[in-house]
Amino acid sequence: MRTNLTFRFIGECNLFLDKEKRYRIFSLTVNDRPSVKDTIEALGVPHTEVDGIIVNGQPVTFIYQLKDGDSIRVYPRWGRQARAGHRSLQKHLPLHPRFVCDVHLGKLVRHLRLLGFDACYKIDFKDDEIVELAAKQRRIILTRDIGLLKNKRIVWGYFVRTMDSNKQIKEVVKHLRLSPKVRPFRLCLNCNGRIQRIAKSKVAEKLPPKVRAHYQEFYICKSCDKIYWKGSHHRRLHLIVSQVLKLDC
Repeated sequence: MRTNLTFRFIGECNLFLDKEKRYRIFSLTVNDRPSVKDTIEALGVPHTEVDGIIVNGQPVTFIYQLKDGDSIRVYPRWGRQARAGHRSLQKHLPLHPRFVCDVHLGKLVRHLRLLGFDACYKIDFKDDEIVELAAKQRRIILTRDIGLLKNKRIVWGYFVRTMDSNKQIKEVVKHLRLSPKVRPFRLCLNCNGRIQRIAKSKVAEKLPPKVRAHYQEFYICKSCDKIYWKGSHHRRLHLIVSQVLKLDC
């Protein structure tokens, strides 16, 4: 059985479509009567990027089975055209968002930790490990892998648009509206552990001579024992935080 459909994707959903299907109404013929979710993902758009679906003028869920002649409009989860008067298919993000990032986003992980967000990362993370961790710990997946976000177990996920590692943190903060939740300089950039104040006398022997001579305030990671102080590197990090907080989220 052949099912004839017409589709229109709104806003940022178009980023995932073939070029000839973007920002226009197009026809599609499929076999049998698949679910609207399976058809949307077959066209390239992960379910995590979809906020609402309208079929023949009525809102539907992901399990809706398509029928011959259906006209489908798909609305984005993120961006200016998100939540445009339809019923949202997405669960609200956790009140205290935590993240797991794929292997392509090492610098983004450090920037998230800098802003105070718990972010899990391994250089050799496998896709199934990421999905399992996200499911067990209610984490938001950040990735550059579109295929990963099509896994049906994923509740919250976001495809990082830019490949510029210096711009990724600004993009994520803006799209996920994280600015009010920023609590900088609380987590270790290397291991994600908690940072706490420590007396200089307890770490003096581990400090470089110039640092020991010129700085008095120190912090240490409770997990990996990395020592922090407010040197030139801290000033650069503070500039990153300031630039992120200027975003209109």
